[in-house]
Amino acid sequence: MEVCLDGQPLLGHISGIGRYALNLYHHLAVHQDLKITLGFNRIAKNLSITDLPQGISENHCMNNRYPYKAIRKLLKPNLLYQVPFDFGHKVKYDVFHGTNFTYMPIQRGKKVVSIHDLAFMKYPHTTSKQIYNHHMKWVPYCAQHADHIITISEATKQDIIQLLSIRPEKITVTPLAAEEHFVPMYESDYHYIFNKYQLPNNYILFVGTVEARKNLLTLVKAYHHLINHNDINYKLLIVGASGWKTSSLFQYIKEHELQESILFTGYIEDADLPAIYNGAKLLVMPSWYEGFGLPLVEAMRCGIPVIGSNISSIPEVIGEDGLLCDPNQPEEWAETINMVMRDDSIYRSWCDYSLRRASLFDWKHTAEQTVNVYRNLL
Repeated sequence: MEVCLDGQPLLGHISGIGRYALNLYHHLAVHQDLKITLGFNRIAKNLSITDLPQGISENHCMNNRYPYKAIRKLLKPNLLYQVPFDFGHKVKYDVFHGTNFTYMPIQRGKKVVSIHDLAFMKYPHTTSKQIYNHHMKWVPYCAQHADHIITISEATKQDIIQLLSIRPEKITVTPLAAEEHFVPMYESDYHYIFNKYQLPNNYILFVGTVEARKNLLTLVKAYHHLINHNDINYKLLIVGASGWKTSSLFQYIKEHELQESILFTGYIEDADLPAIYNGAKLLVMPSWYEGFGLPLVEAMRCGIPVIGSNISSIPEVIGEDGLLCDPNQPEEWAETINMVMRDDSIYRSWCDYSLRRASLFDWKHTAEQTVNVYRNLL
Protein backbone atom coordinates (compact mmCIF):
# COMPACT_ATOMS: atom_id res chain seq x y z
CA MET A 1 0.00 0.00 0.00
CA GLU A 2 1.38 3.39 -1.05
CA VAL A 3 0.61 6.06 1.57
CA CYS A 4 1.46 9.75 1.35
CA LEU A 5 1.56 11.35 4.79
CA ASP A 6 1.37 15.15 4.93
CA GLY A 7 4.77 16.28 6.20
CA GLN A 8 4.17 20.05 6.29
CA PRO A 9 3.92 20.14 10.14
CA LEU A 10 7.51 18.84 10.31
CA LEU A 11 8.94 22.09 8.91
CA GLY A 12 10.11 24.78 11.32
CA HIS A 13 9.56 24.46 15.08
CA ILE A 14 7.88 21.12 15.79
CA SER A 15 4.55 21.77 17.52
CA GLY A 16 2.12 19.21 18.90
CA ILE A 17 0.76 18.47 15.42
CA GLY A 18 4.30 18.14 14.09
CA ARG A 19 5.10 15.60 16.76
CA TYR A 20 1.93 13.73 15.87
CA ALA A 21 3.03 13.56 12.22
CA LEU A 22 6.59 12.57 13.12
CA ASN A 23 5.62 9.77 15.50
CA LEU A 24 2.99 8.51 13.10
CA TYR A 25 5.57 8.38 10.31
CA HIS A 26 8.12 6.44 12.37
CA HIS A 27 5.59 3.91 13.66
CA LEU A 28 3.85 3.43 10.31
CA ALA A 29 7.20 2.83 8.61
CA VAL A 30 7.71 -0.47 10.47
CA HIS A 31 4.68 -2.01 8.75
CA GLN A 32 6.07 -4.15 5.93
CA ASP A 33 2.98 -3.82 3.74
CA LEU A 34 3.12 -0.01 3.78
CA LYS A 35 5.38 2.30 1.80
CA ILE A 36 5.25 5.70 3.48
CA THR A 37 6.16 8.91 1.66
CA LEU A 38 6.16 12.29 3.39
CA GLY A 39 4.45 14.86 1.18
CA PHE A 40 5.43 18.53 1.26
CA ASN A 41 4.13 21.65 -0.44
CA ARG A 42 6.99 24.13 -0.59
CA ILE A 43 6.24 26.69 -3.26
CA ALA A 44 9.19 29.03 -2.86
CA LYS A 45 12.04 26.51 -2.77
CA ASN A 46 12.94 22.86 -2.96
CA LEU A 47 12.95 20.61 0.07
CA SER A 48 16.32 20.11 1.74
CA ILE A 49 17.42 17.46 4.22
CA THR A 50 18.35 20.32 6.57
CA ASP A 51 14.64 21.22 6.75
CA LEU A 52 13.70 17.82 8.16
CA PRO A 53 13.83 16.29 11.64
CA GLN A 54 16.63 13.83 12.32
CA GLY A 55 15.96 10.30 11.10
CA ILE A 56 14.09 11.21 7.91
CA SER A 57 15.68 10.67 4.49
CA GLU A 58 14.95 12.80 1.43
CA ASN A 59 14.40 9.50 -0.38
CA HIS A 60 11.14 9.14 1.56
CA CYS A 61 9.88 12.63 0.71
CA MET A 62 8.11 14.31 -2.19
CA ASN A 63 7.73 18.05 -2.69
CA ASN A 64 4.97 19.38 -4.94
CA ARG A 65 5.28 23.10 -5.67
CA TYR A 66 1.71 23.56 -6.88
CA PRO A 67 0.27 26.38 -4.69
CA TYR A 68 -2.21 24.41 -2.54
CA LYS A 69 -1.32 26.49 0.53
CA ALA A 70 -1.76 29.78 -1.34
CA ILE A 71 -5.13 28.65 -2.70
CA ARG A 72 -6.30 27.73 0.80
CA LYS A 73 -5.09 31.04 2.17
CA LEU A 74 -6.59 33.26 -0.54
CA LEU A 75 -9.64 31.44 -1.88
CA LYS A 76 -12.63 29.37 -0.96
CA PRO A 77 -12.80 25.72 -2.15
CA ASN A 78 -12.77 25.68 -5.96
CA LEU A 79 -11.60 23.72 -9.01
CA LEU A 80 -8.03 25.02 -8.65
CA TYR A 81 -7.71 22.82 -5.56
CA GLN A 82 -8.60 19.65 -7.47
CA VAL A 83 -5.19 19.27 -9.18
CA PRO A 84 -3.87 15.92 -7.85
CA PHE A 85 -0.84 16.05 -5.58
CA ASP A 86 0.62 13.01 -7.37
CA PHE A 87 -0.10 14.29 -10.90
CA GLY A 88 2.87 13.60 -13.16
CA HIS A 89 4.55 11.29 -10.65
CA LYS A 90 5.28 7.62 -11.28
CA VAL A 91 3.91 6.63 -7.88
CA LYS A 92 0.15 6.81 -7.52
CA TYR A 93 -0.86 6.80 -3.87
CA ASP A 94 -3.52 4.55 -2.42
CA VAL A 95 -4.04 6.93 0.52
CA PHE A 96 -3.23 10.58 1.19
CA HIS A 97 -3.36 11.34 4.91
CA GLY A 98 -3.63 15.03 5.74
CA THR A 99 -2.19 15.34 9.24
CA ASN A 100 -3.13 18.96 9.90
CA PHE A 101 -6.87 19.65 9.36
CA THR A 102 -6.76 19.58 5.53
CA TYR A 103 -5.72 17.19 2.78
CA MET A 104 -4.36 17.53 -0.76
CA PRO A 105 -6.21 15.66 -3.55
CA ILE A 106 -4.68 12.61 -5.26
CA GLN A 107 -5.55 10.90 -8.55
CA ARG A 108 -7.16 7.62 -7.57
CA GLY A 109 -6.59 7.01 -3.88
CA LYS A 110 -8.53 7.62 -0.69
CA LYS A 111 -8.33 10.82 1.33
CA VAL A 112 -7.92 10.73 5.12
CA VAL A 113 -7.75 13.88 7.24
CA SER A 114 -6.78 14.34 10.89
CA ILE A 115 -8.87 17.00 12.64
CA HIS A 116 -7.30 17.68 16.02
CA ASP A 117 -9.87 20.05 17.48
CA LEU A 118 -12.61 22.52 16.60
CA ALA A 119 -11.50 25.32 18.89
CA PHE A 120 -11.94 27.82 16.06
CA MET A 121 -15.66 26.99 16.01
CA LYS A 122 -16.34 26.46 19.71
CA TYR A 123 -14.21 29.36 20.96
CA PRO A 124 -13.76 31.72 17.99
CA HIS A 125 -12.93 34.64 20.30
CA THR A 126 -9.77 32.80 21.39
CA THR A 127 -8.57 32.14 17.82
CA SER A 128 -6.44 34.38 15.63
CA LYS A 129 -8.25 35.96 12.67
CA GLN A 130 -5.91 34.25 10.20
CA ILE A 131 -6.54 30.76 11.58
CA TYR A 132 -10.27 31.38 11.93
CA ASN A 133 -10.67 32.53 8.33
CA HIS A 134 -8.61 29.65 6.94
CA HIS A 135 -10.20 26.91 9.03
CA MET A 136 -13.78 28.08 8.53
CA LYS A 137 -13.31 27.81 4.76
CA TRP A 138 -11.35 24.59 4.56
CA VAL A 139 -11.92 22.33 7.56
CA PRO A 140 -15.67 21.81 6.90
CA TYR A 141 -14.88 21.24 3.21
CA CYS A 142 -12.16 18.67 3.92
CA ALA A 143 -14.31 16.93 6.54
CA GLN A 144 -17.18 16.55 4.08
CA HIS A 145 -15.05 15.42 1.12
CA ALA A 146 -12.55 13.15 2.90
CA ASP A 147 -13.17 9.42 2.78
CA HIS A 148 -12.44 9.17 6.51
CA ILE A 149 -11.62 11.43 9.46
CA ILE A 150 -9.18 10.66 12.24
CA THR A 151 -9.36 12.59 15.49
CA ILE A 152 -7.59 12.32 18.82
CA SER A 153 -10.28 12.19 21.50
CA GLU A 154 -13.90 11.20 21.98
CA ALA A 155 -14.70 14.79 22.94
CA THR A 156 -13.41 16.07 19.61
CA LYS A 157 -15.27 13.31 17.76
CA GLN A 158 -18.52 14.56 19.28
CA ASP A 159 -17.65 18.12 18.26
CA ILE A 160 -17.06 16.99 14.66
CA ILE A 161 -20.38 15.13 14.61
CA GLN A 162 -22.33 18.07 16.01
CA LEU A 163 -20.60 21.06 14.39
CA LEU A 164 -19.66 19.60 11.00
CA SER A 165 -22.63 17.22 10.59
CA ILE A 166 -20.43 14.17 10.01
CA ARG A 167 -21.70 10.60 10.45
CA PRO A 168 -20.12 8.88 13.51
CA GLU A 169 -19.00 5.87 11.45
CA LYS A 170 -16.83 8.17 9.29
CA ILE A 171 -14.69 9.13 12.31
CA THR A 172 -12.05 7.08 14.13
CA VAL A 173 -10.45 8.13 17.43
CA THR A 174 -6.71 7.45 17.75
CA PRO A 175 -5.41 8.89 21.05
CA LEU A 176 -1.96 10.47 21.17
CA ALA A 177 0.97 9.25 23.26
CA ALA A 178 4.24 10.50 24.71
CA GLU A 179 7.53 9.60 23.11
CA GLU A 180 9.88 7.11 24.75
CA HIS A 181 12.33 9.72 26.05
CA PHE A 182 9.66 11.06 28.42
CA VAL A 183 10.67 9.04 31.50
CA PRO A 184 11.48 9.72 35.18
CA MET A 185 15.01 11.06 35.53
CA TYR A 186 17.52 11.61 38.32
CA GLU A 187 18.25 15.26 39.07
CA SER A 188 21.89 14.73 38.10
CA ASP A 189 20.73 13.73 34.60
CA TYR A 190 18.81 16.93 33.89
CA HIS A 191 20.58 19.59 35.93
CA TYR A 192 22.46 20.85 32.85
CA ILE A 193 19.12 21.77 31.25
CA PHE A 194 18.39 24.02 34.23
CA ASN A 195 21.63 25.85 33.55
CA LYS A 196 20.88 26.07 29.83
CA TYR A 197 17.54 27.83 30.39
CA GLN A 198 18.35 29.48 33.74
CA LEU A 199 15.46 27.67 35.44
CA PRO A 200 14.52 27.98 39.13
CA ASN A 201 14.91 24.98 41.43
CA ASN A 202 11.23 24.84 42.44
CA TYR A 203 8.38 25.44 40.02
CA ILE A 204 4.84 24.57 38.98
CA LEU A 205 4.68 23.91 35.25
CA PHE A 206 2.47 24.76 32.29
CA VAL A 207 3.37 23.56 28.77
CA GLY A 208 1.57 24.85 25.68
CA THR A 209 1.23 27.78 23.32
CA VAL A 210 0.55 31.03 25.17
CA GLU A 211 -2.87 31.74 23.70
CA ALA A 212 -6.31 32.69 24.97
CA ARG A 213 -7.99 29.25 24.98
CA LYS A 214 -5.27 27.91 27.29
CA ASN A 215 -6.92 30.06 30.00
CA LEU A 216 -3.64 31.17 31.54
CA LEU A 217 -5.29 34.12 33.27
CA THR A 218 -7.15 31.69 35.55
CA LEU A 219 -3.86 29.90 36.24
CA VAL A 220 -2.05 33.14 37.06
CA LYS A 221 -4.86 34.21 39.40
CA ALA A 222 -4.74 30.78 41.06
CA TYR A 223 -0.98 31.02 41.49
CA HIS A 224 -1.33 34.53 42.93
CA HIS A 225 -3.88 33.24 45.46
CA LEU A 226 -1.67 30.23 46.24
CA ILE A 227 1.44 32.21 47.17
CA ASN A 228 -0.57 34.84 49.07
CA HIS A 229 -2.33 32.32 51.32
CA ASN A 230 0.29 29.59 51.75
CA ASP A 231 3.94 29.34 52.66
CA ILE A 232 5.02 28.11 49.23
CA ASN A 233 8.24 29.16 47.55
CA TYR A 234 7.56 27.97 44.01
CA LYS A 235 7.71 29.85 40.72
CA LEU A 236 5.19 29.38 37.93
CA LEU A 237 7.02 28.30 34.76
CA ILE A 238 5.17 28.75 31.46
CA VAL A 239 6.80 26.86 28.59
CA GLY A 240 5.63 27.46 25.04
CA ALA A 241 5.71 29.75 22.04
CA SER A 242 3.91 33.09 22.10
CA GLY A 243 0.40 33.04 20.67
CA TRP A 244 -2.39 35.60 20.49
CA LYS A 245 -4.99 37.50 22.50
CA THR A 246 -3.04 37.45 25.77
CA SER A 247 -2.90 41.15 26.68
CA SER A 248 -5.11 40.70 29.78
CA LEU A 249 -2.75 37.99 31.04
CA PHE A 250 0.33 40.19 30.93
CA GLN A 251 -1.62 43.16 32.28
CA TYR A 252 -2.60 41.13 35.37
CA ILE A 253 0.99 39.99 35.91
CA LYS A 254 2.23 43.58 35.71
CA GLU A 255 -0.50 45.07 37.91
CA HIS A 256 0.18 42.52 40.67
CA GLU A 257 3.98 42.69 40.32
CA LEU A 258 4.37 39.00 39.55
CA GLN A 259 7.10 39.38 36.93
CA GLU A 260 9.72 37.78 39.20
CA SER A 261 7.49 34.86 40.13
CA ILE A 262 5.98 33.93 36.76
CA LEU A 263 8.57 32.98 34.15
CA PHE A 264 8.07 32.54 30.40
CA THR A 265 10.67 30.44 28.57
CA GLY A 266 9.30 30.66 25.04
CA TYR A 267 9.64 27.65 22.74
CA ILE A 268 11.80 24.82 24.12
CA GLU A 269 13.24 22.03 21.98
CA ASP A 270 11.50 18.69 22.26
CA ALA A 271 14.68 16.95 23.40
CA ASP A 272 14.84 19.21 26.47
CA LEU A 273 11.21 18.83 27.55
CA PRO A 274 11.64 15.62 29.63
CA ALA A 275 14.08 17.46 31.87
CA ILE A 276 11.61 20.35 32.23
CA TYR A 277 8.86 17.95 33.29
CA ASN A 278 11.11 16.04 35.69
CA GLY A 279 12.18 19.23 37.41
CA ALA A 280 8.59 20.35 38.01
CA LYS A 281 6.53 19.70 41.13
CA LEU A 282 3.42 19.18 39.02
CA LEU A 283 1.80 20.12 35.70
CA VAL A 284 -1.32 22.26 35.36
CA MET A 285 -3.59 22.54 32.30
CA PRO A 286 -6.46 25.00 32.88
CA SER A 287 -7.57 25.12 29.22
CA TRP A 288 -11.13 25.86 28.20
CA TYR A 289 -10.64 23.54 25.25
CA GLU A 290 -8.15 20.88 24.14
CA GLY A 291 -8.32 18.45 21.25
CA PHE A 292 -6.35 16.03 23.43
CA GLY A 293 -3.84 17.62 25.83
CA LEU A 294 -0.54 15.88 25.04
CA PRO A 295 1.49 17.61 27.81
CA LEU A 296 -0.69 15.73 30.32
CA VAL A 297 0.55 12.37 29.04
CA GLU A 298 4.14 13.60 28.76
CA ALA A 299 4.08 14.81 32.37
CA MET A 300 2.44 11.62 33.64
CA ARG A 301 5.02 9.53 31.81
CA CYS A 302 7.71 11.50 33.66
CA GLY A 303 6.00 10.64 36.94
CA ILE A 304 4.67 14.00 38.11
CA PRO A 305 1.06 14.76 39.17
CA VAL A 306 -1.26 16.57 36.76
CA ILE A 307 -4.19 18.89 37.35
CA GLY A 308 -6.50 19.72 34.45
CA SER A 309 -9.78 21.38 33.58
CA ASN A 310 -12.91 19.33 34.05
CA ILE A 311 -14.15 19.99 30.49
CA SER A 312 -13.33 19.10 26.88
CA SER A 313 -11.02 16.11 26.28
CA ILE A 314 -8.98 16.58 29.45
CA PRO A 315 -11.04 14.27 31.75
CA GLU A 316 -10.76 11.35 29.31
CA VAL A 317 -6.96 11.78 29.16
CA ILE A 318 -6.47 12.08 32.92
CA GLY A 319 -9.10 9.53 33.92
CA GLU A 320 -9.15 8.90 37.67
CA ASP A 321 -5.38 9.25 37.96
CA GLY A 322 -5.22 13.03 38.04
CA LEU A 323 -7.16 15.95 39.47
CA LEU A 324 -9.80 18.08 37.76
CA CYS A 325 -10.87 21.66 38.47
CA ASP A 326 -13.40 24.14 37.14
CA PRO A 327 -11.52 26.32 34.59
CA ASN A 328 -13.38 29.40 35.82
CA GLN A 329 -12.52 29.02 39.53
CA PRO A 330 -8.96 30.22 40.37
CA GLU A 331 -9.40 29.55 44.11
CA GLU A 332 -10.33 25.92 43.44
CA TRP A 333 -7.12 25.55 41.43
CA ALA A 334 -5.08 27.12 44.22
CA GLU A 335 -6.60 24.81 46.84
CA THR A 336 -6.04 21.71 44.70
CA ILE A 337 -2.43 22.61 43.95
CA ASN A 338 -1.80 23.22 47.64
CA MET A 339 -3.45 19.92 48.62
CA VAL A 340 -1.16 17.94 46.32
CA MET A 341 2.00 19.77 47.35
CA ARG A 342 1.65 20.03 51.13
CA ASP A 343 1.68 16.30 52.05
CA ASP A 344 4.53 14.08 50.84
CA SER A 345 2.55 10.83 51.03
CA ILE A 346 -0.36 12.30 49.04
CA TYR A 347 2.11 13.72 46.54
CA ARG A 348 3.88 10.38 46.02
CA SER A 349 0.53 8.65 45.49
CA TRP A 350 -0.37 11.07 42.70
CA CYS A 351 3.05 10.47 41.12
CA ASP A 352 2.32 6.73 41.06
CA TYR A 353 -1.13 7.34 39.59
CA SER A 354 0.44 9.39 36.80
CA LEU A 355 2.83 6.62 35.79
CA ARG A 356 0.01 4.10 35.80
CA ARG A 357 -2.19 6.23 33.58
CA ALA A 358 0.59 7.11 31.14
CA SER A 359 1.19 3.43 30.39
CA LEU A 360 -2.20 3.29 28.63
CA PHE A 361 -1.06 5.61 25.82
CA ASP A 362 1.24 4.14 23.17
CA TRP A 363 2.30 5.38 19.70
CA LYS A 364 2.50 1.82 18.39
CA HIS A 365 -1.19 1.34 19.17
CA THR A 366 -2.05 4.72 17.60
CA ALA A 367 -0.23 3.72 14.40
CA GLU A 368 -1.99 0.33 14.29
CA GLN A 369 -5.38 2.03 14.59
CA THR A 370 -4.38 4.37 11.76
CA VAL A 371 -3.29 1.49 9.51
CA ASN A 372 -6.67 -0.16 10.12
CA VAL A 373 -8.35 3.00 8.83
CA TYR A 374 -6.29 2.83 5.62
CA ARG A 375 -6.98 -0.87 5.07
CA ASN A 376 -10.70 -0.55 5.65
CA LEU A 377 -10.92 2.10 2.93
CA LEU A 378 -9.33 -0.04 0.22
